[in-house]
Amino acid sequence: MKNIDKEKLKNITGGTDYISASIINAFVNVIKLLIDAGESVGSSIRRIAGNNICPLK
Repeated sequence: MKNIDKEKLKNITGGTDYISASIINAFVNVIKLLIDAGESVGSSIRRIAGNNICPLK
């Protein structure tokens, strides 16, 4: 196994500079939010069209 000196170890970079796990996680959360909102709107439309609305007190 070849040893690397400390100066070369300091210059090692990994991954990418413009996409990180937190950015990917934020996009996934936005997509989940949009899907949940779409399900709620679709459910509301279905209940209104089917005249299956909870009565107001």
